[in-house]
Amino acid sequence: MDQDRFAHLFTGNFMLNALELESVRHEIEARTTSIHQLELQIGVLKAEREKYQTLLSPLRRNLLPTEILGEIFSFSTQFVAESNSSASYQLNTLCRVCKAWRAAALVKPALWATVGWLCVDAPENLDVGKVGVWLSRSGKVKKSLRIVGDHGAEGSAACPLSPSELRSLLVEGPPLDDFSLSCTYAECLEAVFSGIQSSSTKSQSCDSMSSLHLEMEWASSMSFGRVCHILDRFPTLRTLSLTLPDYYDFVQENQLPESLPFGNLTTLSLAYDWPGALVLGILRNCAGLETLSLDTRGSLRSNNTSYPHNLSILLPKVRTLQLKEVDLSSRATDILRHLRVPSLHTLDIGFYTLDRFDLDDYDMTNISSDIASLIDDGPNRTTNLQHLRFESLAITSQGLYSILSALPTLTHLTLEKLESDSRLFRIVQTLGTKKLLPQLKTFEMHGASELFKFNYADVYDFLNRRKEGVTEESPDYLEEAVLTVPKERTYLWRDGFEFPSYHTSEIAKKGVRLTIAAV
Repeated sequence: MDQDRFAHLFTGNFMLNALELESVRHEIEARTTSIHQLELQIGVLKAEREKYQTLLSPLRRNLLPTEILGEIFSFSTQFVAESNSSASYQLNTLCRVCKAWRAAALVKPALWATVGWLCVDAPENLDVGKVGVWLSRSGKVKKSLRIVGDHGAEGSAACPLSPSELRSLLVEGPPLDDFSLSCTYAECLEAVFSGIQSSSTKSQSCDSMSSLHLEMEWASSMSFGRVCHILDRFPTLRTLSLTLPDYYDFVQENQLPESLPFGNLTTLSLAYDWPGALVLGILRNCAGLETLSLDTRGSLRSNNTSYPHNLSILLPKVRTLQLKEVDLSSRATDILRHLRVPSLHTLDIGFYTLDRFDLDDYDMTNISSDIASLIDDGPNRTTNLQHLRFESLAITSQGLYSILSALPTLTHLTLEKLESDSRLFRIVQTLGTKKLLPQLKTFEMHGASELFKFNYADVYDFLNRRKEGVTEESPDYLEEAVLTVPKERTYLWRDGFEFPSYHTSEIAKKGVRLTIAAV
């Protein structure tokens, strides 16, 4: 269409006849088609431009320093490791991207310092050569090796750990700082370490290893004792984690070796389903411990075997004592009655949450008395317990009060996933004549359970009231409080707690740092 023919139409409001209307529509369609074609050309040109821009990428031109690239790789593999995926697989993938990336990874020794949870199932065998090459790239960085062997459901006779080759790696390979070894039978672990002490070539790992984890499913009393004496070969070892074999192998023998080489340990972690009396038999060899962790794995075993009369184990240096996966219906905390820990600073108890039965006593009077036994009058009692942490404790307000009121030296209280109501915090001032937790400086509560009606406003009021009527003769030491509420339960804030920032600023005026978060 000739635009000059219709130039006059743009200068005024003229009516168009049928022929003019058709001509205008044709011109609009023609220009729309042209615009579409140009847009396609523009898209092609943009794609070609981006393709050429990749040639100028700092990564392609190696403008990004290898040190920075190595740090990026470290962050990437660390994130994968924390998500229980294979960090080694991720690192191998990064190395296959290009030569520059592989070179950057190879000059970052820390990337190669860990072989984590390498699982070998029979009838396959561990490729020890690959493990040695991998760790050799880590240079002088402290090394960590974790290997899990499984004989399978049929109990294959051949050990998948390749004991002789793995022993050679420990003797001739790079020195290890942290070693974790797990297999079905105790004899497999014994076979790996058996030749190290008598080897003509002294093992570098013997003089460098500071942390060892051993796990076995089946063992007799004799084979268990031989496994424990592996420690004789590692004079520098200070941290030991043992996952003990199934108790039924000990039913007939029900005894331990007279002495175990645990005297040099400062940290010991035990996971077991054994009666507590047998566990105390292990602890009698551990006078140098500073940190002790006992994981009962939700076992009810302690109900079956009683403790010998007046059995008491002195652990004079223990500052941190942790009980994990304690079944509320068991008497697993009874073991506290037989431990003398005069230097205890932190007591951490986590409870087993699966397959809970209806309990006869939600006041948890047994747990209360077991904890109180640590500080009762007597020789070597605990005198300065400062940090108490509970996780997944189901208890009444009265029961919780009974525990806390017996621990006046506490300066730090942490309640994780508490299964209780908030009544204690509402009426605490009416209970007893003495102030609850008079030395408290830090209070933490994270994710109270939905099984009970829990009002966080009661906790805030409890914290606020502590600062009321404070005098020089009756001070309050509270400095910090942290409250964490699950996001799905933030509706609870509407009940007198709808403005967390307001409460935070108000209590800050009284000298308390209050943090309220929804996670």
